[in-house]
Amino acid sequence: MTIKSADNEKRRFHRISFISNVKVSLDEQSWECSLLDISLKGVLIEPPEKFDVQSDALYSICLTLNENVAINMQAKIIHSEPNHLGFQWINIDLDSLTTLRRLLELNLNDSDGINRELAELISSRSSA
Repeated sequence: MTIKSADNEKRRFHRISFISNVKVSLDEQSWECSLLDISLKGVLIEPPEKFDVQSDALYSICLTLNENVAINMQAKIIHSEPNHLGFQWINIDLDSLTTLRRLLELNLNDSDGINRELAELISSRSSA
């Protein structure tokens, strides 16, 4: 796994480059994909050639950090490019959200910023 910090002032949520594999599943199909970056809002992946892109489908995504820790989410594709797909999570369990938050805090070295983003995310989800 390689971790790099990425700043993009136009984004509301900080992203970190996180080079790893993720398992993406839809119904009975699953694919090993390359994770390019991750944020509190979702993930950017590089899918394999035969990936089944369904814009309205709810995919399951699992990022395994070690044998005891994983980030699991259900997500929808929000943008599609020839070599990558952007997913926004729709459902995430509390343990996965806590792990994701901690991963971002450690890599961005900005717990206050992550806490603000998390508060904004919770606020936007509760008003939707």
